[in-house]
Amino acid sequence: MNPLRHLSGYWRARLSAEHGFTMLLALFVLMITTLLLGSAYMAVAGDVGLSHNDLSQKQALSAAQAGIAAYNYDLNQNPNYWELCASATAVAVPGSATETYTTAPLVASTAPSGTTSCSTANPIATMIEAATLTSGAINPAAGTFRISSTGTAGSVSRTIVAQYKRSSFLDFVYYTDYETIDPAALPGNPADCARHYGDTPARGVNCSGPISFVTGDVISGPLHSEDTLAICGNPVFGRTSNDQIQAPGLSTEHQSGCTMPSAPYTAPFMTGTYNNTAPSLTPPPTDSQILALTQPAYHFVGATTIVLAGASMTVTNPALGWVNQTVAFPSNGVVYVSSSTTSACSETYTPYTANATYPAMNGNPAGANYDPACGNAYISGNYNASLTIATDNDIIINGNLSPTGQPLGTTPTGTALLGLIANNFVRLYHPVNGNNPSLSANCRASNANGSLANPYIYAAILAVNHSFIVDNFNCGSALNNLTLYGTVAQLFRGPVGTTSSGTVATGYIKKYTYDDRLATIEPPDFLSPLSAAWYVQRQTECDITAACR
Repeated sequence: MNPLRHLSGYWRARLSAEHGFTMLLALFVLMITTLLLGSAYMAVAGDVGLSHNDLSQKQALSAAQAGIAAYNYDLNQNPNYWELCASATAVAVPGSATETYTTAPLVASTAPSGTTSCSTANPIATMIEAATLTSGAINPAAGTFRISSTGTAGSVSRTIVAQYKRSSFLDFVYYTDYETIDPAALPGNPADCARHYGDTPARGVNCSGPISFVTGDVISGPLHSEDTLAICGNPVFGRTSNDQIQAPGLSTEHQSGCTMPSAPYTAPFMTGTYNNTAPSLTPPPTDSQILALTQPAYHFVGATTIVLAGASMTVTNPALGWVNQTVAFPSNGVVYVSSSTTSACSETYTPYTANATYPAMNGNPAGANYDPACGNAYISGNYNASLTIATDNDIIINGNLSPTGQPLGTTPTGTALLGLIANNFVRLYHPVNGNNPSLSANCRASNANGSLANPYIYAAILAVNHSFIVDNFNCGSALNNLTLYGTVAQLFRGPVGTTSSGTVATGYIKKYTYDDRLATIEPPDFLSPLSAAWYVQRQTECDITAACR
């Protein structure tokens, strides 16, 4: 045998053999798998970090909200808690071992220059936003204060700024304490009418029954009453679900022939959100604090007629001998009309003989009961600057009241606001030929000169101790709609007309629309409730390293 040939065959066999090939393939697959697993691990490791950070972010935000909730609790327990300039540092969130919050009051943007912190010696100036003017506009945050709450979870922090506002009459298009006619407007002033529906003892039988919201009445905005609302038919409450309709109850009050929608209340009857557990508001006892703010030249004594025109007003005042005297609006926007201190006001007001209290106007003679010593103001006209008119006695609206150039019936714009505040009644002028002093709704008197058909009122109205009411509301013929943009706040419900078979018979159907500007700005020195709860108007998250305004 040839040895070389044998050796050659051996190597050919070795080279053609596949021993070890599968090992190379296995190593290649293992390498690829290892790379894939490594990539997956790196990707998952990054997601784990992101997920942990996301969880910490949520925990920090939750801790910041816990700080706001804790402050709300303290403020609800003591409405003056904000005056303490209280802060809290690194408070542990209940139920968590890692989350904390820190709260602190923020200095008002209108605080004196150089102020760096809230001062318990002067909390109002350092913490409450003032109603200052900037570029001709009133500070929209006037009357509010702010706190910051920073939540921490691990190394992550998030900060919330909460702005607080106090409940106000200006939060509502309509406010009453009692949904019954004012005892002062009834013969004998029956004290048992100053009771809420369902009280024990109950309202008296001489209270002229409940005053109902009826089909055709439209309350376009938020409402607050301390009393049950009497319903007869299908009035409309609210514009959207954002409008709170706050009252302890809704009822026909057992009126014969009256029906109302059944609960749960829905649109169009209840377009707003019904709330029967809202905190109470208490009216102040008097508007005298406005007198203290009034400049001497704008403090009038005795019956005063004021016709507004832009930023000036034409004044007639017998005590001063003024007849159509034109003056500019006061620089602080406040006018006050007092009763005489030398001659007591002798007028006795009742809505059923109201023309007896009017001076001579519109071709009608002065009423036998008219007394120029009474602190009454007769108001009409237009305005392009903000003004508040307050009186010792009554305000009588004897013409349209609207912003200058405002097309009647359209939503108001700009910053000019009118406030009307009377210690007693805010009345709508309605003289009649003849009177019926009874409580019946079948007065045979007719509308006299100057009766206002379809009047428009753009104003925030407050009758401190009595009502917003139409004089002789049960007399004459129908005067159609009473359209108001603003607020009507009154201690007792004032009737504005009567209905027959579901339509207006005398006086007016209510068309009240909330002026949304009142949520942020207000007429000069408009009165606030005696006691009202603070609530969070808005919350904003901000960067703790920034100003957090």
